[in-house]
Amino acid sequence: MNHSKNLVVVRVHEIALKGKNRPLFFDQLVRNLREALRGTGVDVQRRHLRVEITLGQESVWDDVRDRLRQVFGVVKFYRCHKLSPSLEAIKEFLSEEMAGHTFGSFRITSRRGDKSFPLTSPQLNREIGAYVQQLIGARVDLLKPGVNIFVEILPGEALVYFQEEAGPGGLPVGVSGKVVALLSGGIDSPVAAWRMMKRGCQVILVHFHSFPLLEGTSREKAVELAEMLNRYQLRSTLFLVPFADVQKEIVLSVPPAYRIIIYRRFMARIAERIAREQGAKALVTGESLGQVGSQTLENLVTIRSAVELTIFSPLIGMDKQEIIDEARRLGTYPISIIPDEDCCTLFTPRHPATRSTPEEVERLESSLDIPALVERAVAQAEVRRFATEKAVKSAIIQEPRG
Repeated sequence: MNHSKNLVVVRVHEIALKGKNRPLFFDQLVRNLREALRGTGVDVQRRHLRVEITLGQESVWDDVRDRLRQVFGVVKFYRCHKLSPSLEAIKEFLSEEMAGHTFGSFRITSRRGDKSFPLTSPQLNREIGAYVQQLIGARVDLLKPGVNIFVEILPGEALVYFQEEAGPGGLPVGVSGKVVALLSGGIDSPVAAWRMMKRGCQVILVHFHSFPLLEGTSREKAVELAEMLNRYQLRSTLFLVPFADVQKEIVLSVPPAYRIIIYRRFMARIAERIAREQGAKALVTGESLGQVGSQTLENLVTIRSAVELTIFSPLIGMDKQEIIDEARRLGTYPISIIPDEDCCTLFTPRHPATRSTPEEVERLESSLDIPALVERAVAQAEVRRFATEKAVKSAIIQEPRG
């Protein structure tokens, strides 16, 4: 068999547990992998409970590795050598591979996926371990080995490799339908959107801004955040919605303490309208219970009562430090902390109401022409689409509405 190291094996976990629906999840994963790896010259093929990627040339490995780390559904992956499924073939390969190498300690990690193979996993560990000790003279260290030798026995083949890479896990983007996420320029909402992508959702992004009443930094940040999030879902759409006209109307008829709540009710209505146009089934927000005055339990109930679509808040039980830590891991944090003025800072009092009810807020909204304000905001939205040209940079396609 081929001893070259041009084979990459992608492993899954949750997908493998999907029973009769497993082919749907695997097919989506393969499509996403092919999209993510476009331009690298690799070949992507599904095998039983795994995906195999054949590198066209050695030089693309670093790029392929970086891209695989961002494909949801991938739990781990590794470059490996494919051998005949026999102890003799494995020993012969290790003898060739380790010629001239020295190391102080090692571990053998065997998995017998083919139960017809005559040796169990512990027996393989002992046999191969004794052979490596004879070759190199190194000691076995199961906790902190200098070299970890993985051996996987499958029907008709054996895989040998020396390092595993971690993927992001989750489900392939696209298997769980579409949602619309409200994307501010802050820390929380990009993390919420990313978490929904990890659960297999295609996330459409909606950003509200008050340009030209406020400077345009929040819009620029939203574009940067969308571009970064696009690395995980490969194709993205961002709606940039002007919100200043809606805010002006609210200021004329709503007491200051209730403005932020009604702002958010209108954002939810506008996002719901966009969601219905785009075929999305739910809205997503970055709210965390009790983090700010508008996110008390009472206010969250009031805001959600403005729309019929379900609103998911994947960060609802997290504290701020937990969200910051996740934003740092994701890479959105440096963008989110760039100073800006978002639309919710405009015409907003220091002390908003914290215990609103849907009934009292509906009375305050009664003088507003809600359908007209929603229609105008949606019609004026600017749409930007992000494509998957990862070999260079995500392409931004700007298109007007109306």
